[in-house]
Amino acid sequence: MELTKKEILDNAKTYKIRPYYTIKLQIQACDFELLLNDIPVFNYSVKGGMTNEIPLNCYILKSGEQNLKIKLTPISNQLQLSQQIDLSFDVGYNNIVGEKSLDQYIQSAKFQLPQEIKDKKLPYFEIKIPFNADVPWNYNYILEDAQDLSKQSDLLNQTVNNFYHILETKDSKKYFELMKESLKLQSDVEFMSRKETEKLLNDLDLSQIKKLYPLENYEIKFYANNKLVRFVSKTKDKDGNQYLYKYTVPPLIEGKLDGEGSFNYLFYLPKDKRELEVF
Repeated sequence: MELTKKEILDNAKTYKIRPYYTIKLQIQACDFELLLNDIPVFNYSVKGGMTNEIPLNCYILKSGEQNLKIKLTPISNQLQLSQQIDLSFDVGYNNIVGEKSLDQYIQSAKFQLPQEIKDKKLPYFEIKIPFNADVPWNYNYILEDAQDLSKQSDLLNQTVNNFYHILETKDSKKYFELMKESLKLQSDVEFMSRKETEKLLNDLDLSQIKKLYPLENYEIKFYANNKLVRFVSKTKDKDGNQYLYKYTVPPLIEGKLDGEGSFNYLFYLPKDKRELEVF
């Protein structure tokens, strides 16, 4: 495991230009899902209103046109989108200068939900907006070379149980093997310093898990032309999440309740491999 960590730390690259892309969201009274290049970024059930700024670099695999999609659906058991629904967002980037300073924000795309859409009380609404990104990396080969998973149900179901076993036995060595390429990508495209990468790796130690919840009934969601999958519970929590791999950790302060966490990874099957890895 230490060799794997060293390999990730030694993967660090130095870029002259370091663009940091984000989407600044304001959303109200709906369930929503955000995808970039058909890779799920974020989903949530917003009963009131929410403002959030979400990093996008990990979903931009190469320079060129990027395809942003947001899906809006009614909350809970409602059949139509509420008239209180709202959505606005702004996509853009800052270049990182020096250690962590940001230069001027540059807008790439923006959107405001028209009033006529709110008035129609639709059962569903989807907005697609392309924008261009210029990044100093190219990880597009990951999905180009990945295998189609749509007809590999036995392997997918096996992966669900194998990954649960890794968590159950706290097999950090095997866990890091599955995570290695994902961690390289994340530390690279988020321009992490060596110290930040070390913290990322240390925080992933499975020994933190106190209790692992039992596996629930699950379904498999496909993305990116069936190259990516996510295993999700068929039961939604109060925030609309469908986490399958849930666990508790000891409280940060003595006497408080245990903390809760979850693993909600995307998996893919690299070319010439027989075991899924974390994207």
